[in-house]
Amino acid sequence: MTAPQTRPLRIALAANAAFSLSCAMVLLARPELVASWLGIEATLLLRAIGVGLTAFAADLLHQATRPRLLTWRALYASFADLLWVMGTLLVLLAFPNLLSATGIALLLAVAAVVLVFGAWQLWGIGRAHRGTQGSSYRHCVSVGVDVPAQAMWNVISRLGEIQRYMPSLRSSEILEDRPPGVGAVRVCEDHAGKRWGEECTRFEPGRGFDVRFVAEDPDFPFPATSMLGGWEVLPRGEGAEVRVWWELEPKPWLLAPVMLPLLAFGVDRDFPEIIRRMAATASTASDQASHREVDARMARLLPYPC
Repeated sequence: MTAPQTRPLRIALAANAAFSLSCAMVLLARPELVASWLGIEATLLLRAIGVGLTAFAADLLHQATRPRLLTWRALYASFADLLWVMGTLLVLLAFPNLLSATGIALLLAVAAVVLVFGAWQLWGIGRAHRGTQGSSYRHCVSVGVDVPAQAMWNVISRLGEIQRYMPSLRSSEILEDRPPGVGAVRVCEDHAGKRWGEECTRFEPGRGFDVRFVAEDPDFPFPATSMLGGWEVLPRGEGAEVRVWWELEPKPWLLAPVMLPLLAFGVDRDFPEIIRRMAATASTASDQASHREVDARMARLLPYPC
């Protein structure tokens, strides 16, 4: 995700934060006035809502200003906005005579604004994940390790051994025992029995490789009509930066603002540990050494986009 790609989402989050904080200030400073508009006596409840909105605004502002935007956090903010709208409608339908006419109009106006923010953020999430192709979406994770780049490449380039480092995989192998390189097909299977193939389309020794997922396979387990991926190993001082990326056309494409943040959440959670295990192997004299001996070689999710 580049800065121009994330700008619409950052603006949406910041605007939502400003609106939420403005509402919170009114609820905290003048709950009696708001209660009179609504036609109910609930100043304590209104103050509690104001406190909640203040925390929500602070979280939105933190999301909008961090160097590496986490779209899965923006997704739950959008879900929170949609829940607010649904809650408003449920209250009005369940208790039609609870509020004054002014109160009903006020709640509907606020719900309409919140709905706009929720939709704006979902659109911004899609923009943030836009890929190189018009209908594709992309996510990239960058992890720093205290292991030289060449040592990391020596581990990452063994395409058929990926299951050693990914607990979610039951097996991985290169078909026909071909050496790693362009044209080699890696077949992976997870513990649920789902299998998929990855055909190597670029193999640059010491640098990285790209793969094309065999999405045309009738048993392809991922909701995508096409899917690409790749690994890059970059020297960074005495250590290395490992980048892993995916680019796909979701199926159905309307779910991209939901699917990509969920993919990002899983990747950001799991891949630092996967790469740490690779770094543990790379940093030992023997691949048979225990990973516990090198737990100090921690991988860290880097705070900038890739």
